[in-house]
Order: sequence, then structure tokens, then C-alpha cells
Amino acid sequence: MKHSFVTYNRLFNESNRDLLGAVAPTFFSDIAEIMHRDWVLQACKLMDPSDTKRKGMILENITIKLINKQLDSSGLLSTTISSLADSLLVYGEKIKPARDKRIAHFDRDHQLSENLLGSTSELELAEFITNLQEYCDQVGIALGIGPLDFGSGGCKGDVLDLLKCLKQARGA
Repeated sequence: MKHSFVTYNRLFNESNRDLLGAVAPTFFSDIAEIMHRDWVLQACKLMDPSDTKRKGMILENITIKLINKQLDSSGLLSTTISSLADSLLVYGEKIKPARDKRIAHFDRDHQLSENLLGSTSELELAEFITNLQEYCDQVGIALGIGPLDFGSGGCKGDVLDLLKCLKQARGA
């Protein structure tokens, strides 16, 4: 999730608006929408129930609720982890209407409606990203493996290389 967040923000920030618009405006608009929808779906999946009953079988969902349930049954659920989970779930409830009514299900009334679903502030988004990293770190510590760094440094062939090539091509 953090990697997707960083990639999106590196690509679709104000300093790249003119470049992306000049190179392939429709393509980058489509990519921005696809990445946004995927991010909402992935964030909401973390908030799903710990299990789902399907064809008489109970299937575990890899979610915050499952992780907390398993930590609790092992005596490893701390108040810090529980509090971070609660804050993540609150954010999830805010964006869930966008997934449920527009992204995952093509609800006609909501597709035609001009109502904004799943809106949050930039501060709420930043807090979610910070809390998600802290939650993962605290779970890793509780399990005895230490903080779980989901850093998103650059690597060969990433969005920074794409932007570099686009800028070079525009200058040529």
C-alpha cells in the first residue's frame, strides 16, 4: 500500500502536471484513475472481516481484524496495536462507501449521483499511511521479528526513471 501511495504521489504531483499532460494526457488520466481505484480497494480489503463463509467453509481473510484476532489468541495484542487498528478501521469506514457503491459494485444510483463517496482529507490520508506503518511495525515487534520497514526507495525501472525518460524525450 505504501509503495502504491508513493508511486502515485511521485507521478501525479503538481510539478509533473504539464509534462504528463503534454506527453499523453488521456493515458495518464486513465492510469491515475486505475491507481486510485486499486488503492481504495486494497485499503478496504484490510478492513474486511477476519473470515468469510463460502460454500459452507470458513475462509480466513488477511485483514487487520484477523491479525488482531490471532495476536489476541496468542496473548500478543497490545493496547498500542489495538489503538492503531481502531484508527485504521475508522479511516476504512470513511472510504468504504466508495468501494461498495462505485468501485467494487456498479450501483446505478450511485454511479449517476454527483454525491462524493469516500472522501477524506489529506491529513486523514497522511495519518492513515503513518498509522499503517506503525501498526505493521508494532505487529512485527510483537511477533519478535522487529519493525517491518515498507520503505519505498527508488530502484531501476521505477516511476522516477519513467519521469526522467519523459523529461529527456520532451527536451529532445
